[in-house]
Amino acid sequence: MKTLRFSALFIGLLIFAFSAVSAQDKPAAEKPWFDMANCSFCKNLVKDTMLLHNMTWNHYDISNGLLAVTTVKPEYKAAYLEAMKAMEQVGADMMAGKIQAQMCGHCEAYGKLMMTGAHMEYIPAKEGDIVLMTSDKPEIVTQLKAFAQKNREELAKWEAEKK
Repeated sequence: MKTLRFSALFIGLLIFAFSAVSAQDKPAAEKPWFDMANCSFCKNLVKDTMLLHNMTWNHYDISNGLLAVTTVKPEYKAAYLEAMKAMEQVGADMMAGKIQAQMCGHCEAYGKLMMTGAHMEYIPAKEGDIVLMTSDKPEIVTQLKAFAQKNREELAKWEAEKK
């Protein structure tokens, strides 16, 4: 039940977040893909300065979309869950009209995909979580796979910069 609640709220907040982006904001193409300093959602991942160094994100193409797998070392799982809860709160505050969130290119693109009607399924796992993003519409499947590819490219750049 909690997973369903989290998933529904997360989906709702991203739809709302995408629609709330003001015209004065930079288009997603001009924004950093990941922006841990300024994105209202992502900055929660750096509250524990070691969390990002102890987790991985992988994106895989599947026949009707993508599979995103996040793994977190056991000793950082609590920090990860706290970050996810904080992101959920950002979404709830946005939906209540309390804040207008800043979003990085990734979060904007994620919200846009949700607005297209892509099906989202959140699966909690002992090691992290899994998100399935799928569609039965070929044009949306193409967008989902492009999103997965962009994530792979940006994560590879990020890893190279860390080294």
